[in-house]
Amino acid sequence: ITNLDGTSVKGMSISDAVKIMRGDPETKISITILKKRTAEIIELSLTRQLVKVSSVGQRYLEEGFGYLRIAQFQAGTAQEVREAIIKLKDSGDLNGLIIDLRNNPGGILRASVDVADTFIDKGLIVYTLGRLQESQKRYEARPGDMLSGLPIVTLVNEGSASASEILAGALQDRERSIVIGTNTFGKGSVQTIIPITDTRAVKLTTARYFTPNGRSIQAEGIIPDINVPKHRVTSLKRSTLKIAEKNLSGHLTNKKGIREEAGREAKKENPELVFKDFQLYQALNVLTGLHKLNTQSRKNGK
Repeated sequence: ITNLDGTSVKGMSISDAVKIMRGDPETKISITILKKRTAEIIELSLTRQLVKVSSVGQRYLEEGFGYLRIAQFQAGTAQEVREAIIKLKDSGDLNGLIIDLRNNPGGILRASVDVADTFIDKGLIVYTLGRLQESQKRYEARPGDMLSGLPIVTLVNEGSASASEILAGALQDRERSIVIGTNTFGKGSVQTIIPITDTRAVKLTTARYFTPNGRSIQAEGIIPDINVPKHRVTSLKRSTLKIAEKNLSGHLTNKKGIREEAGREAKKENPELVFKDFQLYQALNVLTGLHKLNTQSRKNGK
């Protein structure tokens, strides 16, 4: 961007540029763009609008296994999460859920607590400790689990902070989810804004967050149950020499229909996931294993 409303951005700070770009809805702004590779100059006339950012997205990774991405915790995030789960249930048979909190910087504490309450049936979610009595707070889950005990895997990384760590820590301590990824950021302090005058205030750190099991998040973060660093996976060239029992002379043949009689149907998989997102691929593997384990336990009456 070279010009905003005819004013050159050279030497302009980002905050000054933002002031020019912001304005009342339905008003217009002209922006001049210079393309690096072609040196082409483009003049745009844009109409300002209110930006509504959705903090939650959902889809199926494979048949039966849903994916829930929470980008940040806003005032309506918990309601968005509930609506996303309803959409997943309406569009398929939900057998398990992956909650992706990677690079989620946090947000509103209450929103994080309400999201945790969506999946936790009872017990403590998070508590705070500080010097003053008003800094001592406890947040408890209300009865009800929207997934009715279906397995959950939570994805975190070093960019998961604050409210994200509260949610991951609560699900982990309440044994409601397996946490996968890398250690989180470690932002476990509570800030309070104290007004000084009509136009000035002081922000002080007044308390610390603790998980249900009494773990401090501050400077430690949430340690995953399964450490899965971010990797780039490449495929190996397949060998042209393949030997199996069916290739041997005089081998016994398999009776057709055995797999069908055993009730094992072919599952729709996402073969490219391992190359696109290795951490998510591993999370899906764990979630699939948890589902099979739970299914087998129910068959055995446990």
